[in-house]
Amino acid sequence: MIERRFILKDEMGLHARPAAMLMMKMRKVHSSVKISCKGEIADGKDVMDIMSLHTVAGDEVVFCIEGPDEEEAMKAVESVMNL
Repeated sequence: MIERRFILKDEMGLHARPAAMLMMKMRKVHSSVKISCKGEIADGKDVMDIMSLHTVAGDEVVFCIEGPDEEEAMKAVESVMNL
């Protein structure tokens, strides 16, 4: 299992565009992807679930990835979160 924390920079948080980018990348991996923020947990492969976190700039989001390609999955997360 890999866990990584990110502080959101975009004032709109994980809105439609970054949520969709994350979902598209996460659907290509076999690992389980969970995103948590403010006590809520979302499935990283479900765009509506990601947006339901209602994140904003400054929020800390934690990605927890577990599975056979977790390293590859985390690199994909980093490519979206570090934009």
